[in-house]
Amino acid sequence: MQSLLAKLAACGVILGGFAATGDLRRLADRGVRLVNATGVPVEAEAAAPMPQAQPVPSLQPAPPAPPEARDAPVGHPVSAPRLPVSTLESLDLRTLSPGRRLAVWVGTPPTLVAFDVVDPAAGEVLEQQLTQASGAAHAIPRRVRLEGDSSRPQIVRGGALRLTPLGVAYGGGPAGPAETLGPIRALEVR
Repeated sequence: MQSLLAKLAACGVILGGFAATGDLRRLADRGVRLVNATGVPVEAEAAAPMPQAQPVPSLQPAPPAPPEARDAPVGHPVSAPRLPVSTLESLDLRTLSPGRRLAVWVGTPPTLVAFDVVDPAAGEVLEQQLTQASGAAHAIPRRVRLEGDSSRPQIVRGGALRLTPLGVAYGGGPAGPAETLGPIRALEVR
């Protein structure tokens, strides 16, 4: 008996919700149409005639852009991310405020790596994107300790960039071996 009362109460709550929103009348009209129907209901979209199938164009990859291209037309990849015109020679990570974005171009061809500063005193940042020459971002965001050639948060153009993955908890130890990227081609703070 308790189960029957619970079911009736649930149906009452649902019907009360339909009545409060004004959808009870629409639901009742639709139910009456369904009961009185003599055939299978057809929606207006399904009753429209099907358009003739058009031939599918062949899917061939776009030809690669020449290495000297700076701005490629839409749909054509650029051979490498553009380096900024004016760049910093060196950067002490401790001078940045939390939340600032640091863009670093490393290697040949240049790879763009973007970092969001979390704790500048400790050199902790979130690696946000890693864009190769193909233009596709392939790194998932992760928390790393960013260092230059030495074990301090000083980054110098022409030097190397050392990333040490950190654990999930704040202040956690290294979560993996250190990675070295380089040489640094350009630095930009956004």
